[in-house]
Amino acid sequence: MLSQNLVLSYIKDNLGFPFQKLELEDEKILEYIIDHTLKEFGYYVPQVWKTSLNLNSDANKVPGVGNEFYIFDDQGLEILNVIDFYSSASELYLHGHPPIGALSMGELKDWALAVSNAMTVKMFSSFDYTFEFRHPNIIRISPLPTSSIGVITIEYERQQPPDLSGIPNDLHQYYKKLALADIMIVLGRIRKKYGGGNLRTPFGEIPLDAEILEEGKEMKREVLETLERLYIPNIRIDHG
Repeated sequence: MLSQNLVLSYIKDNLGFPFQKLELEDEKILEYIIDHTLKEFGYYVPQVWKTSLNLNSDANKVPGVGNEFYIFDDQGLEILNVIDFYSSASELYLHGHPPIGALSMGELKDWALAVSNAMTVKMFSSFDYTFEFRHPNIIRISPLPTSSIGVITIEYERQQPPDLSGIPNDLHQYYKKLALADIMIVLGRIRKKYGGGNLRTPFGEIPLDAEILEEGKEMKREVLETLERLYIPNIRIDHG
């Protein structure tokens, strides 16, 4: 599992620390890669999460709107998109869906037909709900849900948690490279202000070349292009 310390060590090792002193302390590096790098990474690779929502609770209802409800993330992370929501199968049972699966080959034909009929009827009933996600944390369900639905499960995409535990194992290297690139850009901008020569600091003498700025920009561009090929980032579209 990826951690903040692992990413910090990767950044410092690739910047030549301790032989090359850095202008940023560890706390500032971590602050930047969590507040900025992780947020940008999360738009390409959000964490898929689930939460329950009681539609009958007044605390979850948007005032003055009968079919809009607040979604609360258990860690207070930014919600990017709602994938789907799931309720009980009670409405399918009303339409004739068998409560259990087929128990024999002889029952299979009738069971499959009953399932198909129930799903078709549901599509044209008042239980055929659609939803719309409204930023920052509202789900709009149409038509107006009945009180019998009760609690539903919402599957949604959220920002990656700050401890980096949600980043998939096969994408650790991409995040580390993106974090390194961002810190290289920050350091390059700092050094660019001073021109040529060396700067004497409490950390030692620092060469003030700005090449690291362009290297960081190029590395970031390559990582983001790869993420764009692998994942489609969330794009907000307003219909009006």
